[in-house]
Amino acid sequence: MASTLSFVFCKKNLELHSQAVYDLLKEQYPNVSIEVKDCVDKCGLCTDVPFVLRNNAVVAGRDQRDLYNKLEKGLKYLSAKPDLLEMK
Repeated sequence: MASTLSFVFCKKNLELHSQAVYDLLKEQYPNVSIEVKDCVDKCGLCTDVPFVLRNNAVVAGRDQRDLYNKLEKGLKYLSAKPDLLEMK
């Protein structure tokens, strides 16, 4: 897993929308940096949909399941072994 991968959850969004996503990520990816901040300055999103900052980029979902699926796809992609290219 990439050691530079990090997730930052907004405390208010966590309380309103994304607690289950946070819990699953903490359980399934203990080596990934996951933190909670009081505010991440995304107030337009905060009360509307579940979201997280992944390496400072917003990842949002329609609901908790959608957010988790997006994050899971990214984590699987990052942990996959790259195909070896044949050199000619």
